[in-house]
Amino acid sequence: MSHWKPFVDRIQQMGASWAALVGKKEPQSVWYMTEGSEAAREETNANLVKLAKDHSDFNTLRTSGITLVPGLRYMVTKADDEFVHGRKGDQTAIVLDFGDGIMVATHGPEVQTGNLVKDLSALADYLKSTAHQR
Repeated sequence: MSHWKPFVDRIQQMGASWAALVGKKEPQSVWYMTEGSEAAREETNANLVKLAKDHSDFNTLRTSGITLVPGLRYMVTKADDEFVHGRKGDQTAIVLDFGDGIMVATHGPEVQTGNLVKDLSALADYLKSTAHQR
């Protein structure tokens, strides 16, 4: 079991419907993600690794959006050095940089984005302060 699982579990407890932690250093890799369709897992892994590479390239993100799971692309509505926000209908995707990796979470309309971002930011700050690495 990955030592990253408790962090992903915590993100889900905050209200995220799906979550992942992805390393940014070469070679980028998915450290842990919420369980999902095994058939889509390989493509989701590839999408997350691409996001880890591109998350700070705002022009690419604004043009291509964020694709996490196959067939679901979020339009990027906000992006800066540490935060990316995307929307697809009533679904939201959030990407936060925590130094060695990125934290990715999605949620539906029942969760307030501002509250989830606040909680995720606190977790990202904790991961930065403790220099968590794979």
